[in-house]
Amino acid sequence: MFGGYDVWSNGSSSYAGLHWAANGLNDDGFILRLSMSNALERFRTPSRTYTTAIYRAALMPGWRFKRGEFELRLFAGPDFENHNFTPDKRGARWRGPHAGLRIAVETWAQPTPDMMLATAFYATTIAGGYGFRAAAGWRLIDAFWVGPELSGSRDEFSRQTRLGIHLTGLQAGAFEWSAAIGLVSDSFGRNGGYGRLATQLRP
Repeated sequence: MFGGYDVWSNGSSSYAGLHWAANGLNDDGFILRLSMSNALERFRTPSRTYTTAIYRAALMPGWRFKRGEFELRLFAGPDFENHNFTPDKRGARWRGPHAGLRIAVETWAQPTPDMMLATAFYATTIAGGYGFRAAAGWRLIDAFWVGPELSGSRDEFSRQTRLGIHLTGLQAGAFEWSAAIGLVSDSFGRNGGYGRLATQLRP
């Protein structure tokens, strides 16, 4: 199981989900991901401020490949979004529920015992959305990874770019934690900061 919270200058998002793997989470083979999220995003016009509430859910079967310290995960499956506006915009094209197809590709590599590289990419047919993340990290006090990250996303509404520092893989009992802070900018000329906190629980 996994979950987290993401906040930035003009919005926030909470998410949760689970992975199930036929051969265990550390071996090659079939893997199933269920994910859900709730997001709030604010957009200002000269006359008023709009808040968009976006619920997302995806069920994606996939396959995990592991060769030494390199891991590749591929996913594809049905995607769902529901958009609500405050104040309501009844004529908005993307108001209400929409279904589509989502794909995702993720990698993890450890070129050396003290260095990690991770990438992630997704795309959905809903509003032509896609996004990516790339991160590098170095092992500190044999307890977690820390380093830079770059991420971005785009759809029919806007573009967003983030540059920050992440902490990954901090064990606390049965939970593994990660966090990030940095700077964010978007296609509306809004600049600010972002923060992310996430955790996962392995049985």
